[in-house]
Amino acid sequence: MEIGHYYLLDTFADAPFQGSPTPVCILSELLDAPTMHQLAQELNAPVTAFVEPSDVEGYFMIRYFTTEGEIPACGHATLGASFVLLTQETSFNKIKFVTIENTKLKAQIIDDLVYIEYPRFPNTIIDIPPKLLEALGMSTPLIHFYSPALQSLFIVLDNPSEVNSIQPNFELLKQSTDEIKEVVIISKSADKAFDFVLRSFCPWIGIDEDPVTGSIHSVLGSYWQAQTNKNDFAVYQASKRGGKVFVKTFDDHVSLGGHSKILVAGKLFL
Repeated sequence: MEIGHYYLLDTFADAPFQGSPTPVCILSELLDAPTMHQLAQELNAPVTAFVEPSDVEGYFMIRYFTTEGEIPACGHATLGASFVLLTQETSFNKIKFVTIENTKLKAQIIDDLVYIEYPRFPNTIIDIPPKLLEALGMSTPLIHFYSPALQSLFIVLDNPSEVNSIQPNFELLKQSTDEIKEVVIISKSADKAFDFVLRSFCPWIGIDEDPVTGSIHSVLGSYWQAQTNKNDFAVYQASKRGGKVFVKTFDDHVSLGGHSKILVAGKLFL
């Protein structure tokens, strides 16, 4: 039985085989969570987005699954779903999503990039578990902060060579804490084309290193705005695949922009 359309994209990438490989399922009928999880396991990508009509007028419901289960937010999967809806599935100029946690997101195309609006998530200071630092091969980091909304720990280093050289012990990372689900390592960029560089590690949700991460910029946009008095940023994620994120900060939200490339399109059957 046909249940919708399927797309495989590379998101936050302006060429194939870069950025994040992102399956997007546009559903014509509602599916239960176990079935979506099984589909995500079958597709075997970092995160699969599922889009379905919502009970909230004017919104699409979007849900995100890794091979390990459902997660509350994912920027690159939202970007992929937005690109598909805006260029393939609707004639809309703007679209709106609601997530499983009732977060409202908006997306539109500006200057050939899809931009997603995220709330400006606050951050706080926590003590980093010693075992987590051991897993990263670090002593006391220069600056760090934590986002409760994203369960993400951010560590700021002095230069991009330190970011590139990290080789985490992923099993030890998972053992170090149950509260943190992602560790983001960042520094200023040595490349004048970018403001800062980063890497993201999330073995807790089944992704050792995320190729490109979107939602964390709802925290990083505010952080770098405070550091630089700038409002617009170009970011490079220094994963093996690499990816580019463009960030615009506003008083009440942060917009994350990027390119996407569709590699596969077809029908979804169960």
